Amino acid sequence: TVVVAVANLSFTPSSLTITVGDTVEFVNTSGIHWVDGRQATFPSNPVSFDNQSQSGSSWTYTQVFNTVGNYDYWCGIHTANMIGTIDVQVASGIPTSKTKKNFDFYPNPASKDIFFNGYENINDVSIYSLTGEKLFHTILEKNPLDISVLKSGIYFVKLNTEKGEITKKLIIQ
Repeated sequence: TVVVAVANLSFTPSSLTITVGDTVEFVNTSGIHWVDGRQATFPSNPVSFDNQSQSGSSWTYTQVFNTVGNYDYWCGIHTANMIGTIDVQVASGIPTSKTKKNFDFYPNPASKDIFFNGYENINDVSIYSLTGEKLFHTILEKNPLDISVLKSGIYFVKLNTEKGEITKKLIIQ
């Protein structure tokens, strides 16, 4: 559980990075505020959350975040002054994308080889299990990458590029 203090026309901390399944507890200690993270207000939020039913100057609002993505929210009363963000990442401990992707791999699902678009700009590749265990790491010197040593299942592929890291799901048949 991560606690966000709601007081003095601010959320503290105003920016969070959590993992799927984590709980954020908003605790209002002074003033009348409304945590508004609804998709009607922020259409790019993966799901809506808000405590509009709360009233008064002392309340606690608890929200469990079960969907990966970036969430924006604000105080529905003090919209210009009170804003916050929450970045919900995969629970395996593998970071989600840090940069926009011009890099990709195919086919997915795969069985023997994966090919990389833009591989000249990829420094290295790591493959992780669903539990976050690093199973494979290599400097990408050629295309395609042989993945035949991996068993059927779901994995995460992390590409380390000049512009940041990109993590994508890989299904091996």
